[in-house]
Amino acid sequence: MLPSNFLSVHSSKNMTSNPYSNRTIFELESDPIRYTWGAWYLFVVLSSVVGDTTILVASLKYKAFKMTTLILMIIQQVAVTDLVLAVVWVLPVALSVIK
Repeated sequence: MLPSNFLSVHSSKNMTSNPYSNRTIFELESDPIRYTWGAWYLFVVLSSVVGDTTILVASLKYKAFKMTTLILMIIQQVAVTDLVLAVVWVLPVALSVIK
């Protein structure tokens, strides 16, 4: 059951008058600081994608690593996890900071 004031509290008028934005959430009010943090996050995403893709292609396609299967699987799992983390968490934060 919804409360009687549900529509008045959650109307689009109240949502646009919200004083919080990405600038206040991240506490980055000045543009140079925001763009510096955004560039840093984008650099982290780019280096993660390039590095993790290189590791996965080298280990899966070219069999470049000569080590035990267990260690190789752990390295591949770490690369996949880092790739997912970079795309799912760091990239949205970077875009939110810049916006």
